[in-house]
Amino acid sequence: MPKAHLSQVLNYSYLKEGFLPVWFWLIISISMALLFCWYISPVRNKEPTKIQKIVAITWIVFRRVISFTGALFGILCIYILLSSTGTIIEKILGSVVILCLSIFFIYVGIVGQGRNQYDFRDDLSLYAKIKEKYGIRW
Repeated sequence: MPKAHLSQVLNYSYLKEGFLPVWFWLIISISMALLFCWYISPVRNKEPTKIQKIVAITWIVFRRVISFTGALFGILCIYILLSSTGTIIEKILGSVVILCLSIFFIYVGIVGQGRNQYDFRDDLSLYAKIKEKYGIRW
């Protein structure tokens, strides 16, 4: 029986278990997200660098694309719901719930969310700070 090389054994173990454990990737992802939020936070008093502006605008565009896509998907779901067979009460109730969620997606896409999850004034004040700090017109 031929001897297995150490590199072959290591390659097999990476294929079988993955390159790194899942918990490691989870920690890395959470850490990067927290670092990202801290990096573009309007609470930081320093004048933003060009890279910070690019990162902040990229994040806002990404957030808006995802949120608006979710809202469009909600409108598609309303169309499918209204085209389906069912009682008018189910269609209206379902449409109202989906429409409210779509409006919320649009709100989050435009304004974002502040530190206090249950206060809309917090959202608007944070949005005003972000617009002022990064020179965003929209």
